[in-house]
Amino acid sequence: MKFSCATSDFARAAGIAERFCGKNIALPVLAQVLIEADGDIVSVTGTNLEHAVVWRVPARVSRNGKVCVPARTLSSLLQSFGDQEVRVEEENGSLRLAVKERDGKVNGMPADEFPLVPTVKKMQSFTVNAGVFSQNLARILPAVSASEFKPELTGVSLRVDADTMTLAATDTFRLGECGITDRSLGSEEAVSCIIPERTATEMMRILDGQTGKVTVSLGENQLLVECDDGKIISRLIDGNFPDYRAIIPAQFSTSAYVKKNDLIAAIRSASIFASKLQEVTLRFSPTGLEIAASNPDVGEYRTTCQAALTGKEISMSFNWRYIMDGIQALDDEEIFFGCNKESSPALMRNKSHQAYTYVVMPIRLT
Repeated sequence: MKFSCATSDFARAAGIAERFCGKNIALPVLAQVLIEADGDIVSVTGTNLEHAVVWRVPARVSRNGKVCVPARTLSSLLQSFGDQEVRVEEENGSLRLAVKERDGKVNGMPADEFPLVPTVKKMQSFTVNAGVFSQNLARILPAVSASEFKPELTGVSLRVDADTMTLAATDTFRLGECGITDRSLGSEEAVSCIIPERTATEMMRILDGQTGKVTVSLGENQLLVECDDGKIISRLIDGNFPDYRAIIPAQFSTSAYVKKNDLIAAIRSASIFASKLQEVTLRFSPTGLEIAASNPDVGEYRTTCQAALTGKEISMSFNWRYIMDGIQALDDEEIFFGCNKESSPALMRNKSHQAYTYVVMPIRLT
């Protein structure tokens, strides 16, 4: 194998593949990436047997071939080379890389020891804008549960019906839901699955900033995401995502519109004084929205944001991190905050549209 390509392209592919690699003492090959040169394309593959990525790099290939090398070593070496052309050649199972005045050799393993990347038998497919998909995954991911007690909550729920795609996640303390309307989705039948959190996170990172379309296909408990530069294959989470619609409030006894940046600044300051429960108190009144926190070991803090209030006065305590995740996922200058009782879930969304909904449970202090 022998080829040359832009170091930045090769480094990006190696970095992406590295994040998909595994750490399995019994299978050291999972810490390797497979590099294949064929025609004018070099493919870099990484897998941990649960999910895999194949990323393609345009290159000038003078000799086809393939080799396995340690993912971290390759990625670190390429990053140290800077942005220039790199010359790559396989030598007796190792990989030699050179740029101008620098040269390195990475010891490899036989390519035939690398596990096969599964082929997904496509049963359902749709297409969506890559950047929009990434942006909405970023909004949803903070609400994914970190506990394995309910495996169905450790991923992102994806549903496609006609021209609407819905993403949702919950850890039972908060819920995030995004709705994407796109007439070009192209799904002929309803699609539903649960994407593992790690896969969804990598999809978000890889597709961030891209403007083209991606094709998402479902097979037998498998997911395939394809774009111009490569593909991601992942297992899906077995089980049924809970029917969460009933917990989303439809009417509110108290509602307010608050400037997003003012609220972020106020909660960030209040968080310095939060107790071990991480709570801050939000009090809605005709004079505005008061944010307060106190900690006997640190002190106390109180400030007021301007708010257009409708309804009765109410005071509620929340985990400040949960509130902040919801606010930062919104993109309007003013956001809507609605609630009913001190012990009932509150809802946040943009002032101008309802494409993103965030529901958060209050902390019961008594």
